Amino acid sequence: MSFRLKIRKVKTIPVLTVFGDITGNNIGKLTAKLDHMIKMPSERIAIDLASVSFIDSHGLGVFVFFFRRLQEQRRIMVILHPSEFISELFSGSNLDRIFTIVNDEREL
Repeated sequence: MSFRLKIRKVKTIPVLTVFGDITGNNIGKLTAKLDHMIKMPSERIAIDLASVSFIDSHGLGVFVFFFRRLQEQRRIMVILHPSEFISELFSGSNLDRIFTIVNDEREL
């Protein structure tokens, strides 16, 4: 699957849906979209990972960077619909302890 990004809204929350693997090759596109989203006036932003099967260390670093930026603004980053593999990746790296992770858009 080719790497694509799409911004949509659920209620008033901007959601970035990611399609494809998140690697160092496409970090620039991901960072640019997240920079755009962080400027949106919303208490939280969500990143939908339902269509992501792999995230490398560059991708994890981007998520941690934006998590911290939002935290400084007293805002929340929510990870939405992670696959079992991605959930295990977050768990193995203890990121599941800092990220808000939900499996249903109604929980946003």
